[in-house]
Amino acid sequence: MTEIRLTSRDRIAEIILDGPESRNALDADDLRDIAAAVAKVAEAIPTVRALLIRAEGKVFSSGRDISAVDVDTDDAHAFLAEIFTPVFNAIRALPIPVIAQVQGAALGLGFGIAAAADIIYAADNAKFGSPFAAIGAMLDSGAHHVFLDRLGYHRTMDLIITGDFMTGAEAAAAGIVSRAVPAEDLSEFVEAKLAKIVSGPAEAFAMEKGFVQELADERPTLGQVLAKEADLQETARQTPDYAEGFKAFQERRTPNFG
Repeated sequence: MTEIRLTSRDRIAEIILDGPESRNALDADDLRDIAAAVAKVAEAIPTVRALLIRAEGKVFSSGRDISAVDVDTDDAHAFLAEIFTPVFNAIRALPIPVIAQVQGAALGLGFGIAAAADIIYAADNAKFGSPFAAIGAMLDSGAHHVFLDRLGYHRTMDLIITGDFMTGAEAAAAGIVSRAVPAEDLSEFVEAKLAKIVSGPAEAFAMEKGFVQELADERPTLGQVLAKEADLQETARQTPDYAEGFKAFQERRTPNFG
């Protein structure tokens, strides 16, 4: 059993996976609880300016809780398509930066929850990979897309077939996660980054998130990117944050984005 807790502080919302004894394994009810927490975060914007997803214990999440799954009656398609995918999409759709703080293993659904975030900060000894060969199952939760995009065909197949794991340091070098830091420094590192993020230009961040996701999903031509950048920059120019940022630069002071 993994409890899903939602807290907030200093313009930061936190969704916490709290089930160390189960290695933060997630069942359908847990995913619904995450979805409900994400909805509450969405309602709290703009008071909330960043979301941190983290876990208690030594492991971020070992994936789906299969301890009570009856393989004869389980509907894997419905579980992924109707329960997990909406959670993934809801996290991704939040118009604020979402940061995943990963220690230990992030596997299966656990990796999927982390991958839905905009930024993944991982312990250097974290574990990422595909343990599914051990149970005769397929890699899921969006990992095919992430691994193939970042690692290429041969390294993706190596992870899938062997069941070997990448460390957080290896995942950062490959672009699977944003950065890896020593495990003992992870929490402090993330807190420092969050403090910087929540004091940044919220409207520009929201536009950047939407545009970068569009680029990743649709792969437009260079000409289309240049045209869209011009449109978005003009939209940004009309925001208070843009005016404050320019004035602060001209006056050689730190901007106050509110």
